[in-house]
Amino acid sequence: MITMNKTFSILTIVAGVLSAPVAAHAASAWHEGNGNVVQFTPHHIGSQPRAEVQADTRAAREGGTLSTYQRAIPVPGKSSASPKTRAEVIEEMRTQSPEARQAYKALYGG
Repeated sequence: MITMNKTFSILTIVAGVLSAPVAAHAASAWHEGNGNVVQFTPHHIGSQPRAEVQADTRAAREGGTLSTYQRAIPVPGKSSASPKTRAEVIEEMRTQSPEARQAYKALYGG
């Protein structure tokens, strides 16, 4: 017959066994990837306070880059030059030299 004390002990051991890998993973700079791949990520352990991480996450969410960060895709840089209008692009193509036009056709197969 299993007593209440034994049941509590068993549940405590099971909870500890199940939570140990998660705790070790979060506190370590070494992360196991697919198969035998291991990454060293020292910036994952205690480099920023919680409030700073939350502020960074909030800023990324508002800036539209949070999903990009979550997928580990590099965030495109902000262009300092203002974009050209359609009319400016068309005019640039019209005034293009024959050599530049030939190079464009060779590059893009036109």
